[in-house]
Formats: sequence, C-alpha cells, structure tokens
Amino acid sequence: MEDENQGSPQSRPRSRRQMIEAQLSWVTSLILFFSTIYVTLRLDFLWIAFGIVSLSLYVLPIVTTRDPFKAIPWEMTALVSSPILLHISEGSRALSENLAWWDDLTALAFAFSLSTIGFLLTVELQMYTTVRMNGAFASFFVVMFTMAVSGFWQVGEYIGGLVTGNMLIDTNGEAMGVLVYASAGGIMIGLGYGAYLKVMGRERR
Repeated sequence: MEDENQGSPQSRPRSRRQMIEAQLSWVTSLILFFSTIYVTLRLDFLWIAFGIVSLSLYVLPIVTTRDPFKAIPWEMTALVSSPILLHISEGSRALSENLAWWDDLTALAFAFSLSTIGFLLTVELQMYTTVRMNGAFASFFVVMFTMAVSGFWQVGEYIGGLVTGNMLIDTNGEAMGVLVYASAGGIMIGLGYGAYLKVMGRERR
C-alpha cells in the first residue's frame, strides 16, 4: 500500500516548470469555459457544440489519469480557445469598422476551430493512449477531419438559417470561401503537427 501511494500522481514531485505550465493550462481552460458560457447565453448553437467538445477533450485526460497535471499543454489550450474568442469579437463594431482585415481574421476562426479539434484528437491519442500514428498519417487525418466537419458545419448553418429565418450563408461563393479557409486551416495545422510533437519535451507527453 505504501509503494502504491508513493507512485500515485498526487504524490509525485513537480518541477517549477511543470507547475507554471499546468497553471497556464488551467487559466486558458477557464477562458474557454467562460467563452462557452457566453455563446450559450447567445444561443449560438454551433459554437456551443464547439465549446462543449473542446472542454470535453480538455477534461478527458485529467479524469482518465486522475491527475490535474495531465491537462492539455497550455499552448494547445490557447490555440483551441482562440477561434471562439475571435468568433465572439465578430460582434465588435469598433473592430470591424476600424480594422479592415479584422473580418478576414475572424473568418479564419472557423477554420482553426475545426482543425484544432482534429489536432487535439490526434495528440490525445498519442499522449494518453497506446495508439500511435506516424506524422504523415496524423497530418492527413487532421486535414481530412477539418474538411469533412466543415461540410457538415455548412449544412448545419443552412438548416439553422431555415429554422430561425436568419440565413448565415448568403451566397454559394461565401460558403465556398469558408470551405477554402477550412481546408487551408487544416493543412496549416496538419503540417505543424509533426513539428510540434518533435519540440514537445518527452516529460510533457
């Protein structure tokens, strides 16, 4: 029993760096949590689903290992939080009117929202299960996941517009533009996948 207690996650000594990284991860997860509450109050159903899925991916390794220090690395949590924050900022008239490029930047939020979820799925499989993927297959998975979910997302927005009477997609060109952004975002995240795992310290896996 004594040896078992000494090997438990809670009894293992943590370095200063691990403590700081864990705290940064918890802070960024709170940003994601409150952003999800905000879109929930606005009844923004697609982004509610995004927030719930992202939070589930964040909590899963903590619950599975019963170790709060097994949370997703803070930079990944920040990456998955940024799209929903950019989406929320779309309602800022000051930003939209004063920054000509802001609308294009917020359009990329959709692309990164899907690609980061695919990225998180592959990373969690690598970090917290016995499943292993080579870099090429993992990158391919992220790209295909992003493009596939993007198509379903467009259908959801169209059906939602029919139900609420507030069409979110005005033209076919706009829909195709979103798909192009999604494809580009998936490729960018997919290509960065292998590089990220190489620079990640082994103790963080």
